[in-house]
Amino acid sequence: PAFATAASYGIPDRGRGIYLRREALEAIQKMYAQIQKDLPGVPFWVQSGTRNFASQKSIWESKWNGNVAVGGIRLNTVKDPVERARRILTYSSMPGTSRHHWGTDFDINSLTVDYYRSGEGKKLYQWMLAHAPKYGFCLVYTEGRKKGYEFEPWHWSFKPLSAPLIKDWERLHKEKKIKGDDLKFAGAASAFSLAPEYVSSINAECR
Repeated sequence: PAFATAASYGIPDRGRGIYLRREALEAIQKMYAQIQKDLPGVPFWVQSGTRNFASQKSIWESKWNGNVAVGGIRLNTVKDPVERARRILTYSSMPGTSRHHWGTDFDINSLTVDYYRSGEGKKLYQWMLAHAPKYGFCLVYTEGRKKGYEFEPWHWSFKPLSAPLIKDWERLHKEKKIKGDDLKFAGAASAFSLAPEYVSSINAECR
C-alpha cells in the first residue's frame, strides 16, 4: 500500500510500470507540473524506480558472470573478485545495498552523462539542480566525490524518506544485522566488505 505506479500519478515512465513510494510520487507530480511550465518541450520521464532484491541480483549477476559487459569487458575474465566487484560498482549496486530498494530513489531520462552536458538534457539538469530541492529531492551521486559510485546526474532521491533510511542501513550494518553472509548473490563473500563505502559515499545534502 505504500507504493504506487508513476503512471497512476500522471508521471511519464514510457510504459515501464515503475513503482515508487506514494510520498515521492506526489512530490514528483508537483515538480513535473512546474517543469512543463518552465521548460516547455523539454522531455521528462522516470527511467527507473523501485527495484527489489531479486531484480538487483539479476543486474549484478549478469555483470559478475560476464553475460553483460562492463566497460567493454566480460568480467568473468577478471580473476580478482574485489576488482571485479569494483568494476560493477562503478554504476551498479550489489543486492541489499541499493537505494532503489527503498522506493525513494529514481533515475530520469538518460543514463549517460553526456546527455546532461548539452541541449535538452542540460536544460533539465540545470533546472533540477536549482529547483528539485524545493520539492524534497537531492542529487545523490554528485561530481567530485572521492569514493563510491561515479557521477550520476540522473539519480535523484526523495530526502524526507531516504535520509532516515540511510541512517537505518548504516546502524544495522554497524550492529552486524546486515551481513554479506546473509545475502545470497554471486560474489557476496568478496564484495560485501565494500558495501559501507558505496552506501555512505553520497552527497552530504542527501543526509
